[in-house]
Amino acid sequence: MKKPYVKPFIRSRSTRVGQIEAGARFGQKRAVPRYPFSALATISEPIIRTQHSGQISDISLKGCFVESMDQLAYGTVIVIRLERSGQPFQCWGRIAHVHVGHGTGIAFFETSPDQQIILEGWITELSKLFDQEPR
Repeated sequence: MKKPYVKPFIRSRSTRVGQIEAGARFGQKRAVPRYPFSALATISEPIIRTQHSGQISDISLKGCFVESMDQLAYGTVIVIRLERSGQPFQCWGRIAHVHVGHGTGIAFFETSPDQQIILEGWITELSKLFDQEPR
């Protein structure tokens, strides 16, 4: 027997007027905040052995968006390599969504512990910049 559909209720935890949490505007789609980010990306498709490059425009602990004209099909498993300030990050990912002519959303998975530390460092740095309380 199927369970009945229950529409999710999203409530903001902001306490002041005009104050919103990071990611609150995407509360229905994203589980973690996404931040503006700039880095070069190389996307490798290991089965057919192709490589694409692009520019990361935003990132989160669970994925990123790559601006690129070269696009792979939805669901394709890839290896993504990012480099920012000489610090590389590499992990497995999956094409989560494709915006033809604009870019590709990538969901990270199977991130090794040392690579996770790099990603968390970048996110911590970004959250300090973008989640500051207005003065």
